[in-house]
Amino acid sequence: MGSVPQMTWYVSYAANGDFSGDRVQRATKTFRNEAEARSFARARADAGDKSLVAGTLNPVAPKRVIASAAIPDWLDEQKR
Repeated sequence: MGSVPQMTWYVSYAANGDFSGDRVQRATKTFRNEAEARSFARARADAGDKSLVAGTLNPVAPKRVIASAAIPDWLDEQKR
């Protein structure tokens, strides 16, 4: 029996696609690695979501959290 891949990254985003209000319903999606999380976050950012938050899930160490304000820089890291 195969093992289930451990999800180590998450991206929290506006679930309903409505980015205009002060309060948005949020959802979180998990990923096996940073590249997959970054790809998903890039697509959401391109769609206009400015409330993205990403990071590593416990027990991954060192813990990493990318706040909304830092998402553009985090997405640019991939291009370097």
